[in-house]
Formats: sequence, C-alpha cells, structure tokens
Amino acid sequence: MYDKKIICSVLLVTYNHEKYIQQAIESILEQKTNFNYEIIVADDCSTDQTNNIIAEYANEYPELFKILPEQDNLGITLNYKRGFAACDGEYLAVLEGDDYWTDPQRLQKHVDFLESNKACVLTFNQFVVHDMKKKRHKVQPWSWDKSFQLINTSELVLDNFIGNFSTCVYRTKNIKMIKESLYELTVYDWMTNIVVSQEGLIAYLPEVMSVYRLHPNGTWSQKDEVEKLNETIKLIDDYDYFLEKLYHEEFKLHKNRLVERISIIEGPLDIKNKESVKNIIKKYIPPIFIHFLKLVIPPKFYK
Repeated sequence: MYDKKIICSVLLVTYNHEKYIQQAIESILEQKTNFNYEIIVADDCSTDQTNNIIAEYANEYPELFKILPEQDNLGITLNYKRGFAACDGEYLAVLEGDDYWTDPQRLQKHVDFLESNKACVLTFNQFVVHDMKKKRHKVQPWSWDKSFQLINTSELVLDNFIGNFSTCVYRTKNIKMIKESLYELTVYDWMTNIVVSQEGLIAYLPEVMSVYRLHPNGTWSQKDEVEKLNETIKLIDDYDYFLEKLYHEEFKLHKNRLVERISIIEGPLDIKNKESVKNIIKKYIPPIFIHFLKLVIPPKFYK
C-alpha cells in the first residue's frame, strides 16, 4: 500500500474534444488503485464546450483536478511541455482527450510494473484503434506471448510501435530530464519516447487497456497517409540532428521505408505527383535503392 502522497499524475491533454472528453474523464475516474493520483488538465484554448465539461467534473472532484490556466493557443508541443512541468507525481500517465482507457486496473498495473522493474523508464500497453470514419475497431497487432517485453531506443527509432501517448506511463523524473531545446522542434509521442528511453528500457505490456480514436478533427488523424509520411520524413532529419546522429543508421532505415511507401502510393498511381516523387527519391534514397525502385516503378516517374 502506498502512502497518501500523489504517486501518479494523469496528464489530460485536450483541444476541442467536447464529443469525447466525458468518456476520457470517466475512464480515469474508474481507475482502481491503492495509491493517490491527480488529474492535470492541459487544454490548448478549446473553442467548443470541452472546458465547460471539464469544469463540471472539477467541481465534483476538486481534490483530483488541477486545471492549468488558459494561455494563447500553444500548439501540441508546447502544450505538452507545460503539462509535463505541472505533474508532481512519481509517475506520469498521459491521456489525450479524444482517447480513453478500457481497463480500470490500468494505472495500477503500469505503476506496479515500474515499481518492480527499476531499469524501465517507460511502459506502454496494447490498444484498440477506433477508426470513426470507417466505423472499424482494430487491435494493435503484437506477436508476443510473454507477460511483458523489453525494448531499447534503437528498436523504437526503427519503428514507432508505441503508437500514441495515451498508452504510456513514465517515471516523471525522466520526463523532467528532457532538454528545453527539444520543445523547439515539432514533437509528438515518438520523439518524446525516444528521448526518455535513452535513460532506460521500455516495457511493453501486451494487454489491451486503451482506445486510440481516429477521427476527422484529430491533429494527426485528419492528415492522409502521404501527408503523415512526408511530415515524418521531414521530422526525422530534425530528430537525427537533435540526437547528434547517435541513431543515424536507424533513422535512415526508417526514412527509406517511408519514402518507399510514398512511391508505392503516389508514383504508379498519380501522374500529377511524378515531380514530387522524383524529388523525394533523389533527396532521400541511396543509389542502390533507386536502382531497385527503377525495377518496379514505370520510368516516367523518375526520369
């Protein structure tokens, strides 16, 4: 049994989530723990009813909620920065306002694991992707039959398998160690987790404990696949530089894989985009890989 101090801070990050925020908050309040937790709300100047809904819960549970003061719209990176700074618990769990947790023991399981495995700085769980437009639910695939799996930074750089912030629980001290200069970049969950994982191992808990929503208004999910791929390619160079080329080979392999995916989507199918595909190929793909692409892509797309 833990004492009465705040053991876990739940960082609830919101922006225009009025359709989803009630379910997100309820999934936090349903958590069954033998420790105290707090709910830190970092809303990035929502223009809908998100804040009114949150205020109703805060009035009902004043001992749990700490609502950060509204500022100018900061954008996702700086909003996370101020949210992280406000968390005082030993552990830090993130929930974005359009996602929700499905297991009332989720916080307890993550915190207990981190208490018992001091080499780990971050845990994440399996999740369901709820595509609201296509009305589909898909469980994140993972072929692992053990109670947990340990993963290092290099593996995460090669593939962003964690998926989203709402699956993660951190040691707060490691979040606080993030350099201020990181927040000058555009930073989502992937880079945050890469930086944190340099201080220790990542643990994957293969239980479905959360839902990640894809919906038309999502900051990331509203982008089409090619937009996501192109943005990630641009960010990789910034991340590689920030990390002083420590994982350069892993980033390069990751980037090449994304460029290959773009060429498959755009190249053979859309003549209008042949110039952009041509430029991407020249900029990012090594010569040996270009040779391979010439075997599978019609010549008009790279001449």
